[in-house]
Amino acid sequence: MNLSEVNVQEEWAYYNKVAPFQVYKLNGNEMKYRYYKKEDARATIVVLAGGSGLADGFFLFLRSLMDKYSLITIPYPLFCKDNNETADAIAALIRYLKAENVYFWGQSYGGLLAQIIAKKHSDVVSGLLLTSTASFSTELKFEGMKCIVNMINEEKEAKRVKKYKRLPMGIAMAMFPMMFKKHLQGDKKAYKTIKELIQILKPEMSKGHFVHMTQLLGDLRNHFGLYKKEDYEYLKGKVLIIEPVDDKTFTDDIKEALCNMMSEPTVIHEVEGGHLAIMFNPEGYINLIDEFILN
Repeated sequence: MNLSEVNVQEEWAYYNKVAPFQVYKLNGNEMKYRYYKKEDARATIVVLAGGSGLADGFFLFLRSLMDKYSLITIPYPLFCKDNNETADAIAALIRYLKAENVYFWGQSYGGLLAQIIAKKHSDVVSGLLLTSTASFSTELKFEGMKCIVNMINEEKEAKRVKKYKRLPMGIAMAMFPMMFKKHLQGDKKAYKTIKELIQILKPEMSKGHFVHMTQLLGDLRNHFGLYKKEDYEYLKGKVLIIEPVDDKTFTDDIKEALCNMMSEPTVIHEVEGGHLAIMFNPEGYINLIDEFILN
């Protein structure tokens, strides 16, 4: 789906029509989700967004997946105070929906959350689709450990929480499009599409949401070193790892540790577009996912 040609409003209207928000009540709390159920789908893909926590940010990509798959997207519930509770809530929702042949697609932070779910709740996981993400393994070299510590240390978490509590949302909204600009290589139409997309996501972009996401990212400290290859042995041959060759968010040894954590994963590096390549090369990702799941 070409960002320069897509009609964002039309696509968003269709997406909302076929996959409207629904509410699942869990222990007295309300959990929002979208569920597009395709009757002849070969698999259900659960979408776990990265550090933004905004799964709807990928709706243009998800629209293309709807041709072949059922889809579940979940805004990370604010009532879950850490990643264990978030994983438990998502697993409970999957059981409630009785979704079948479920693949968890995790982008960046979402890939780590997918690994938590897969370890704790193997009954709801048929496979993993991990893109631009990391590993909980301790088999890292100095540069890898330095990268992880730099991302999720307590001091940085506290500073980010303080920033989000003080930063006016109007300024944050203005900053978001700039994060994508360098990937668009001067394509003004595509940049306009990104700005429209961010306006659509505005209702989900509250201070409380970003503070919560910062705390979930910080809580990852409590998971590193606790996961082993044996935890994922049941997913032998059922893990697709896509790490774009030009994505420098995580060091090479972090990416290697993720591959070593899984049993006979399919590993792809031959895509480009950086950490958010999935937004700028959606067709390439769809083809890789189709080849992995359907063949």
